[in-house]
Amino acid sequence: MEHQHKEATIPHVLIFPLPMQGPINSMLQLAELFCLSGLKVTFLNTIHNQERLLRHTNVQSRFGQYPGFQFLAIPDGLPEEHPRSVEQFGDIISSVQTVAEPFLRENMLRSGAKEPVTCVIPDALSYFVVDIGNEMGVPVIPFDTISPSCLWVYLCLSKLIESGELPFE
Repeated sequence: MEHQHKEATIPHVLIFPLPMQGPINSMLQLAELFCLSGLKVTFLNTIHNQERLLRHTNVQSRFGQYPGFQFLAIPDGLPEEHPRSVEQFGDIISSVQTVAEPFLRENMLRSGAKEPVTCVIPDALSYFVVDIGNEMGVPVIPFDTISPSCLWVYLCLSKLIESGELPFE
């Protein structure tokens, strides 16, 4: 009996954090766990944040040991002088979405890509990535990077207001 061997396809995960330090750090930890499990990982970052990572962390040596790992950086669509602070969070997210949507459609999630993405893990606040993944038939698993205490507040705030525990109406 003739044996046919097919090379097992290694899953390729695209991780796309919010362009803020906390979510990036959380997603890097997740990326490292996937790398330790032998998965291919593409970490999609903004050029601004990627340059900060390279300048202020050991990210190159930390992830250089994983052959299936790669960083990709896209522009954030903001002018160079933009402060990119939490106060401008809405501007940052809107601008990144404008750049990331066509990039994801044309380069990362299209069929026939050199190394097709088999799963996308965006920050849970990146709703547009869920829509793109669904359109392109790629599984999407939103990942919430906020702290458990912030999540608790988010989930319970309306109940606290309704019960009169907080002085908001």
